[in-house]
Amino acid sequence: MEVNASPVFSEPVQIEFRNYLTGQMMSLNSADFLFECSEENIRQIAAICSQKNIYDRLFKPRLNGQPYTLESARDFVHWSRKGWLEKTHFVFLIKDIKDEIVGCLDIRSPNFDEAPIGYWASEHARGFMTNAVLALCKVARNAGYRSLYALAAPDNQKSIGVLRRAGFQEKGMVDNKDGKERVKYKILLGR
Repeated sequence: MEVNASPVFSEPVQIEFRNYLTGQMMSLNSADFLFECSEENIRQIAAICSQKNIYDRLFKPRLNGQPYTLESARDFVHWSRKGWLEKTHFVFLIKDIKDEIVGCLDIRSPNFDEAPIGYWASEHARGFMTNAVLALCKVARNAGYRSLYALAAPDNQKSIGVLRRAGFQEKGMVDNKDGKERVKYKILLGR
């Protein structure tokens, strides 16, 4: 498997897309070394990651049941910037029309052949994640990625719906690193 150590992100990424439900414009923004993160952004990230469904699925095991705090959000932003600097992973924050963070997407590898993605979104903001994933696919294709995949819990119908609407195809069950089975969805980006 070829690993390209320097994805072609020649500058910070900001791409607009439309919220399907409201018609309002939103943006996908690289959380890179130039990203200016305010204390309000930290509060927004911590609030979203503390929402029960997101916390239970993504953070409860990692944090051993401890709360997702403002310090956890600061660590996340530091980890995001570090990924861009070291070219190991690429985090993108989703902002609404009020410039508030409402979600996150990431490409978790510099492997151009097949890279995993992940995402989370506020339960208070709806109608945007499919279009955000499509925007991420465009960004990834332009950077040279040939395919992306996501692992979804079989009972996470919202996530599975996002992936299917974005054109990802089911590839079967796989064991995740946490020992739980996930459904793999993959999209070929062409190049």
